[in-house]
Amino acid sequence: MTELARYKTFYQLFRDISRVVHAKKDLDDVLDQVVAKLVQGIDGKGAALCMDKDSGYYKIRSSCGISEKYLNLKPLSGTELLRWPESDDQIHIIRDLFRAPRVQYPQEAWDEGIRMIIDVPILVKGHVFGFTRVYFGGKRELSEDEIDFLWAVAEQSACAINHAEEIKTHILKYNRLATKIEKMSSLGRMAAGIAHEINNPLTGILLYSSNLFKKASAGPPKEGLGIIMEETQRCKKIIQGLLDFSRGKKPQKERANLNRIIEKSLALMENELFIRRITVVKDFDTDIKSFFLDDNQMEQVLINLLFNAAHAIEEKGMITIRSRMQSDKNRVVVEVEDNGCGIPQDNLKKVFEPFFTTKSSGTGTGLGLSVSYGIIRNHQGSVKISSEPGIGTVITLALPICEEDGNG
Repeated sequence: MTELARYKTFYQLFRDISRVVHAKKDLDDVLDQVVAKLVQGIDGKGAALCMDKDSGYYKIRSSCGISEKYLNLKPLSGTELLRWPESDDQIHIIRDLFRAPRVQYPQEAWDEGIRMIIDVPILVKGHVFGFTRVYFGGKRELSEDEIDFLWAVAEQSACAINHAEEIKTHILKYNRLATKIEKMSSLGRMAAGIAHEINNPLTGILLYSSNLFKKASAGPPKEGLGIIMEETQRCKKIIQGLLDFSRGKKPQKERANLNRIIEKSLALMENELFIRRITVVKDFDTDIKSFFLDDNQMEQVLINLLFNAAHAIEEKGMITIRSRMQSDKNRVVVEVEDNGCGIPQDNLKKVFEPFFTTKSSGTGTGLGLSVSYGIIRNHQGSVKISSEPGIGTVITLALPICEEDGNG
């Protein structure tokens, strides 16, 4: 075969391998075809592709041209196959089977008709994930083109393996997300049922305790009635939060200016922030124009965020609230930043879950952020949170600019 013809063969086989890697989903099928094409291109006797299966040892995942009798020799296959040194990312050419520590059964290999072996590492994300062992029926020198072909096939094998691992990761993430969504949906349905059942007797308790409170003389009984009324109101607030969370109320959008909604929310929180001696820094983008959103729901979200920020600071701190247009002019971003206690990394993924709270018992329902998250999602927006304990927290809201009423 001329050099040009051999080059064309390599090129065609590499194209076939690349097409298989990017077209097939089953990893075993892909590796079987890759190994077969490799043996064909390199004119070898056979090959075996070995992979690290998290146990620290290599196992044969695919093979071609070598008898099962030889491949089943232990520790050639199974958990005792020698490991590939992590720092070794070079091709190994073994011409003397009987003096090579990498060959477990030299006599059996010789009887199989093997006279030379080449080991090619497979690198996935910079680490040796496995290797391809190519067997030859005679000793010979390899050309530079053949070495390049071996490397190219190893890279394609790495692509196939990496792609399969990413698919597995995505499936696991999807399954976890689907399970979480189902749990949240079930919780929502349960919450709505419980809320309706409890709301009526609470209304009765509040009504009768209010009447008794008005008629009672000053003293311990009246103070007790006052506590009953306060706690009943707190229960009703929790129930309303459950209902809001379960219903996912559709936004009633009207054209509104987000900066003005922020100002209104700050005005409603003014006394709370003043009592805690918290300084508010405002950094608004005045170019933000009015667009369609539910101003009441957005006010609820901002008050929740400001209240949480104030609670994280406790006293003598700073809250910075910013608004800006994204560069594409299609979204508005609002950031609420505080220099409070921060949130531990373990809790960051939980903050939007219903009933999760870091507040002390009796001071928080754990529904504020979950309801706020639902409101932003119903506006086709997104919420991100970053925090560092002892430094503070930043919550970022991103809302699409809707130029048309989306209520219909």
